[in-house]
Formats: sequence, C-alpha cells, structure tokens
Amino acid sequence: MSANPADATRSLLTNLGKGVFWVVILRGVLAILFGILILAAPAAVAIALGIYVGAWLLVDGVLTIINAMNARKTNQAWGWELAAGIAYIVAGLVIAVIPLSFAVITGGFILWMLAGGMLVRGILTLASKSFQGWSKLLGVLDIVFAIIVVIVLFTNPGAALAALVWIVAVYTIVLGILLITMAFLARSQTKKTITHGKEHKL
Repeated sequence: MSANPADATRSLLTNLGKGVFWVVILRGVLAILFGILILAAPAAVAIALGIYVGAWLLVDGVLTIINAMNARKTNQAWGWELAAGIAYIVAGLVIAVIPLSFAVITGGFILWMLAGGMLVRGILTLASKSFQGWSKLLGVLDIVFAIIVVIVLFTNPGAALAALVWIVAVYTIVLGILLITMAFLARSQTKKTITHGKEHKL
C-alpha cells in the first residue's frame, strides 16, 4: 500500500525545515561570535587573517612550482607558472612575517575602493534623470561620504582602518541576527504549512 502523497510532503517539509533551521541558526551564531571577536581583539583577528593568507600563498606557491616542473618534463609551457609559484612563495613569506602590515594595506585598499565606488555612484545618481527628489539627496550623501573617507585616509589612515573594523564587526553581528530571525520565521512558516495541510485533509 503506497503512502499518502500529502503525508509524504508534510514529512519532507518537517525534516527539511529542521535541517535548514539548525544550519541557518549555526551560521547566525557564528557570524555574531565573529563580529564580537573582531570588536574584542581586532589586531589579533587581523594578524590571524594575515598568517592564514600567507600560509595559503606558501602552499599554493610550492604546488604551482611542482606543477611547473611536471609541465617541463612533458615539454609544456612552464616558465610563467614557475615564476608565479616563486612570486606566491615570496608574497606568502612577507605576509606571514608581517601579517599586521598586510591587514593595514588590505584595509586601506578596501577603503579606497569603497570611496571610489560611492563617488562614482553619487555622480551617476546626480547625472541621471531617472533619480529625482530624495534619490538626488542620496547621491549627494554618497559623494560627501566618499570625500570624507578620502580626507581621513590622507590625514589619519589609522582612524579609517579602525572605522572599517567597526563596520565589518557590526555588519557580521547584524547579519547573524538576521539569519537567526529568518530561521525562526522559516520554521514558523513551515509549521503553518504543515498544520494547514492537516486541516485541509480533515
């Protein structure tokens, strides 16, 4: 005797809902913990990130050189790959030795990209006829914020990097809260769907 398709569907929704719920909850909790860790020890996080990137480049560089040597044995192009492997190893060693400097340089680059992107978006918003009223104000705010970031980068880059740390930390904490909220909402919706199906069956 075959099972009722409606019962099978409800069972699937229940199992799927439980699995997805805990996965999303875990992601949310980890995001919040990561954000708190950044706020508590930003320098330690930056150093750990630098060491991780440095180690990855070292391993990838060695593997790239091995691949280049194998390519040489089979008469394939290997020169550029060998050069890339050596460059990866050198970069990995430098980053592993001075991870905090790497974090500072990376953070500065991100802030410059952020300022440039907001400046371009602000100019395009003001120039576009599609944006009117409050949208124009958003364009002005983009430009003003970009100018402020550039000024701070020139006058006090340390403060700009500290601000970036706060932005990343707050973002991850908010993301974690949203993920947890979405998980509970999804589970609630799944329960409603299952309950509605049972009532419809009766």
